[in-house]
Amino acid sequence: MSKIKYKLAVAAALALLLGGVIYIYFAHYAQFKPEEPQTLSVWYVNDDAMWSGFYAMCGKYNETDGADCGIEVNAKAFDTQKQLYDSVEEALAGDGEKPDILVCDTDFAAFLDDEDELADMDKYFGSWETSSYDKSMTAAAKSSKGLACVPIAAETDVFVVNTSLFADSEAISSFEKLCSVADEYYKRSSKSFFTISDYSLFFRDAVAQLGEKFDGVSPHDTESDNCKYIYKLLAETAYDRGFTSAGGNAAKKLADGDIAAAIISSADLMQYADKLSADTFEFASFPYMKDGKPAYTQKVTGMTILASDKTREKSAAMFLRWFTSQKKNSSFVGDTGYIAAIGKESSSSEYALYEKIMDAVDTMRKKGESTTAAASAEYSVNSRNFDNVLNTIMNSLN
Repeated sequence: MSKIKYKLAVAAALALLLGGVIYIYFAHYAQFKPEEPQTLSVWYVNDDAMWSGFYAMCGKYNETDGADCGIEVNAKAFDTQKQLYDSVEEALAGDGEKPDILVCDTDFAAFLDDEDELADMDKYFGSWETSSYDKSMTAAAKSSKGLACVPIAAETDVFVVNTSLFADSEAISSFEKLCSVADEYYKRSSKSFFTISDYSLFFRDAVAQLGEKFDGVSPHDTESDNCKYIYKLLAETAYDRGFTSAGGNAAKKLADGDIAAAIISSADLMQYADKLSADTFEFASFPYMKDGKPAYTQKVTGMTILASDKTREKSAAMFLRWFTSQKKNSSFVGDTGYIAAIGKESSSSEYALYEKIMDAVDTMRKKGESTTAAASAEYSVNSRNFDNVLNTIMNSLN
């Protein structure tokens, strides 16, 4: 009897093991093949080195895994993030044609989730699928409801100085010093000294240095004295012409020698890598608030699935799983100035600028405290309004 019980136990264990393997395969690895061919739309912004190759990657998917499953992805590019987000909101408000998949920052994904416009991302990307993702980026992709999007990559603000125009980076080691030097620079040369590529990201960094979380509201409405202080410095410098509004062209202004310095996204720089690779462009220490401590923010970009029927959602999830595999994500991020969420970004580039960017980001990570926050619908609305207000104010002062 004991041998029979033993054999039965072994058989039961093998059956459980086989059942587990089958479950894991179908739950996490098996390709979903819809009964009818599916054509999905994905909307994104084609404004930097990374996303310039996205259309081609969609084409590759359509020719390979997509063709095998009966899933085709049509990519639609927008020129700016504002155009993209406005188009999404207009489509949702007017019951117009909306994308199946959206490329956006994590906070906008949380905003859509708060409006009940997203598929249940945790259903398609649970802990098993996200186990290999960068932990801090995954944390930034989660809202109060759960996973709002699949993180793809992150960018960080860095500080670049054109040493042929201004050689003493120690003189601008704090934001207060930077503003003071900028005022004097304009008086002597009649040229603005620096610009900022992303107002809300900069304020998020600067306020974090002073121990607060940036609420993202208008500098006139905020209750944060630190935010008011930072805004006052920036506005006064803009009024005195030492600071100039970037108008979405911070990297170009820096590359063309129109300004001596810029607080600028690591991703934006690679668009002008041929010019900015020159030895005259130095990555200086980020200009922290004089009474603050080092801190940095990763701005995480992800992809999310808008709510529809189960077949379209599952088809969209298949594309995202293909796109976020380690090999694909590493290849996509490449040498673009972004940090990869899955896999590893390129370790080399034909441009000397890329290694300088990665060294600067690595230095900031080691020196400062990460302020990456969970995705926030409220912050998405506030920060977009804040950017509109700051752009209007700074343009008028210039």
